[in-house]
Amino acid sequence: MDMHTQDLHPKGPQHALENVETELDEIMYRISHDLRASVRALQELPCWIAEDLEEAAIRLPVQSSRHLQLLNSHATRLDSMLSGLLEYSRVGRMQSIELLNPAEVFQEVLDDLSISSRVVVQDLFSDHRLRMGETDLKRLFAILVSNAIKFHPKRTPHIIAKAQALDAATWQLEVTDDGDGIPKEMRHLIFMPMSKVVSRDKEEGAGMGLAILKKILRTYGGGVIVDTAESGQGTTFTLTLPVLAVQSEESISV
Repeated sequence: MDMHTQDLHPKGPQHALENVETELDEIMYRISHDLRASVRALQELPCWIAEDLEEAAIRLPVQSSRHLQLLNSHATRLDSMLSGLLEYSRVGRMQSIELLNPAEVFQEVLDDLSISSRVVVQDLFSDHRLRMGETDLKRLFAILVSNAIKFHPKRTPHIIAKAQALDAATWQLEVTDDGDGIPKEMRHLIFMPMSKVVSRDKEEGAGMGLAILKKILRTYGGGVIVDTAESGQGTTFTLTLPVLAVQSEESISV
């Protein structure tokens, strides 16, 4: 029997897969956006209850007070996770493709982060341009710098950001810090959504930062390698991006 298969999508399976991913991003955006209003109400609820009881001159038992604090803590954590999903769904969207100066964008990100004077950031950028969404490039820089600070034992890292063109088509960024390294057996986990190397009790983040970074790079046809020195101290993220983005301006501006 002669079997014949035909792509259901006229432009082929790859284009169909991209459409599915776009639809999933849209669903994720709508769900996370709409749910956040309810979650924010849950965050406020313990405060409203405490205020009402205070006005009624009712003193809560210690255990009940702790329960309200726990409710607020979990609602805050859920809001953080929804915020991360919302940002993940926005990668490659709601922005236009521009010719950007990475060195200037990096400085803007440092200014926006308002980092401590005890944090040393050394930027070594060559004079090259990238064509991509400015919001995505800012996210990429902010994730790398914020993580270097957040996971440093004293939150005072020495960060070296070095950018250069490897050739006419490829731009490379290396960001190195002097904090605790990432164990080799854990490196496959760090780019997964909502995955954390440290306990949530120690670090309240949603675990979405590096997943967002990876999606940004994938959107523009780039890649990332992470490495830790043999001493176990310090981590280097090596990112590559095409000098000219492979995605069309039309698909970014949705």
